[in-house]
Amino acid sequence: MDLFAGETPEIDQQPQTSPSTSLKLTVQDNQLSPAQQQFNKLLERIEKLKNQLNALQQMCDAHRPVYLQKMTPLRQQHHELMRKMVLWLDQRLQRKGWTAAQKRTAVMILCDLSFQLAVQGDVEMKAFHDKHSAENFDEKERAASIELHDAMKEMFGESFFDEESMDSFEDVFRAGMERAREIEAAEQEAHQARKRKKKPNAAQLKAQAEQADAQSTLRKVFRQLASVLHPDRETDPEQRARKNTLMSEANAAYERSDLIELLKIQLRIELTSTDAIAKMAEEKLGPLTLLLKQQMQGLQNELHNARQKARQEFGLDHYETVNVYNLNRKMIVSASVFERELDSMEYDFQHINDDKYFKRWLKSQERSMADLHAETMLSGWPFDPFEQE
Repeated sequence: MDLFAGETPEIDQQPQTSPSTSLKLTVQDNQLSPAQQQFNKLLERIEKLKNQLNALQQMCDAHRPVYLQKMTPLRQQHHELMRKMVLWLDQRLQRKGWTAAQKRTAVMILCDLSFQLAVQGDVEMKAFHDKHSAENFDEKERAASIELHDAMKEMFGESFFDEESMDSFEDVFRAGMERAREIEAAEQEAHQARKRKKKPNAAQLKAQAEQADAQSTLRKVFRQLASVLHPDRETDPEQRARKNTLMSEANAAYERSDLIELLKIQLRIELTSTDAIAKMAEEKLGPLTLLLKQQMQGLQNELHNARQKARQEFGLDHYETVNVYNLNRKMIVSASVFERELDSMEYDFQHINDDKYFKRWLKSQERSMADLHAETMLSGWPFDPFEQE
């Protein structure tokens, strides 16, 4: 049956899922035209991109539980040691024998550690922070929120947030990101409006016509499926359930303009055939090829974003390839660094009751604080190594 015919055949009881290669155009005698060759190449590229996305997802899903199993106990141990140090410093500060500089450094360390833990929801640590800090936790968070809002206000040239609701840094950040999206959308709409006011040139008219033809072709393929798969027209419960599933797949494919998936569903229900696709008129390859190009670009962007997300989640550098070797290597290296850090923290606890050691430790922490902006892995209590990921 021709791909663009209006007939609605019965659905085969035992459909076979065809790979995208089943859609490739072939000829018996003559060579494929350049347009047909391009169609086939786009099919292959899209299939490859889908496979890469699927493989990346499977790799991350497989690595994630291993990563969490390795890193979560280290995080918990590190945070417990931070709490332990806050409690110890609080007790130590009640004793005499401090110089002003030593007391100032100890209070800074205690407030920094307790603030990190309070941000994570530790109410007890929030109380310890407020006990020793000249500025309480809520004031600090509000100050950070106002500072972020002021920076965004300067960037956007306007205030976009109710100042009475700026206590939460996260709320201000979300509001700022939402405002940024609104501004971007408004700018794009204004740009499109300016383009619409201008008289299009010949190339633009051609591109608009090709895009309209492509969308019309996509709708036609989808409507053929919808006509056959509409579950309300099916009386048999088993077939109705099957049509429901297929219709859901078709709706999702149409929503993302996935021409290949729509054609594959047509093949599965024998609404068309590989021979029918191969016999499509040359003029129909134009809009179909345009849809494939757009789908390929969308998949390329999706793959890029998925790789960036994986790098961020598992601590890879932006230039590193996301593969099993690098994921395992990074996990081992990170765990080793954190284990050394925990050993150092444990060592401090074993010796910190000695006044001489404690004074040297305070000086080392003061130096580490001075080097906070060096953006290197620092060995020191005020700095959470897990934030480096």
